[in-house]
Amino acid sequence: MKKIVMGIAAIAMAASMFAVDFAARVYMAGTVADGVIDINDKAQNETKADSATKDSTLNFWNLNQTDQKDGDALVMSVNGDQAGANLQLWYKYTGSDATPSIRSTNLWFKPIDMLKITVGDISVGTYKESIDWWKAPVGNSSADFNSWGGAGKFSSYATVEGAGLSIEATPVDGLWLNAGVVNSTGENFAKITFNEDKEDNTYASWGFAAKYDFANLLGLPLSTAASYRDKGLDNYKVAAIGAEYGNRFGDGFYGFLNTRFYFGKDSITDPESNVYTMKNVALTGIAFDNMLKYQVGAFQIVARLPVILRGIANPEVAGVKLYDKYESKDCDPSYMCYEIKATYPIGAFTIYLDVENDNAVTFNDSFVETLLKMSVQPGATFNVGTCALDLGMKVDVPSNKSTNIEWSVPFTMSVAF
Repeated sequence: MKKIVMGIAAIAMAASMFAVDFAARVYMAGTVADGVIDINDKAQNETKADSATKDSTLNFWNLNQTDQKDGDALVMSVNGDQAGANLQLWYKYTGSDATPSIRSTNLWFKPIDMLKITVGDISVGTYKESIDWWKAPVGNSSADFNSWGGAGKFSSYATVEGAGLSIEATPVDGLWLNAGVVNSTGENFAKITFNEDKEDNTYASWGFAAKYDFANLLGLPLSTAASYRDKGLDNYKVAAIGAEYGNRFGDGFYGFLNTRFYFGKDSITDPESNVYTMKNVALTGIAFDNMLKYQVGAFQIVARLPVILRGIANPEVAGVKLYDKYESKDCDPSYMCYEIKATYPIGAFTIYLDVENDNAVTFNDSFVETLLKMSVQPGATFNVGTCALDLGMKVDVPSNKSTNIEWSVPFTMSVAF
């Protein structure tokens, strides 16, 4: 820890010699109070064989002491015209000694103006929603989506993510190109054997992206992008094509649609709990990721309403194809998720209302139940001096299988210096 602090101090002292941006932030999050409201009486609960039922509870004050990942504890960048470097740290706050860990670090240089090479942590995206800035479904199954399995719930990366190499080019006005590779943990990006036995051949993540902005050519706030992300040999792939229109940060309308084609080697379970595992990577899902924003004056409303089409692949076991026996909605249903947030500044406060459902809203008999299983959070953001605060009241709407309403008063606060 002392070596890290001394190193940072040394870099800060040398700031006058370079074009240096130095920033640090202390970030805290938690709940003022939280609890569970049992909407049925206890006598009724004792007759229910429902694991979702809990006793009513009330808790006061809880400071998150998990890995601090919502906001970086320390961010430092050293940037010049032709080269630069970035360092971001996380920490785990325990109330005593804490050891920081490196979230992201990289360096970059420009051998020529139109070419930028980055070595280190790579994370490249094209279109991202602006409520959370990272929630983008990839198109995997609703089961993996809900459990963060396989490709996970969300991934906004268009090309690669992790330690590797990225090459970015802007050969003509309006055109942006990017390609990158990431090595496996402790191993090379690729291994090639020069003999007849090819079983040892492997490669890790690689990808590329291209985006063209038509603003200068057509005079319209329009762009289009395409990307491909390959997670590695015998692993999932995501190809995407999308477009955006409007001013993301200005008045009026803004929106994007990014269609992501998910190629997986999925395991699908039928209603009798038989597992059908695909032999090869194939197209199994299409995610229509999107965001819509409308701003008039100070009022702004933003919505993301991704829809994921599933049931495309038809795996088989012992010569029997899954969808010859069952409907896809009973095994691998299509689904959606949603979030809508409205904000309006009043004096020193910005009030907001956020309605969110990051569970899979499945297009089958469970549609209404999963649609209404949302969280509703009114709140406000404001500053006290250099301290930025966010305080809200979050209520989780129960499903029809639960007799409980879970609620909390979450807060975040940070001081940047």
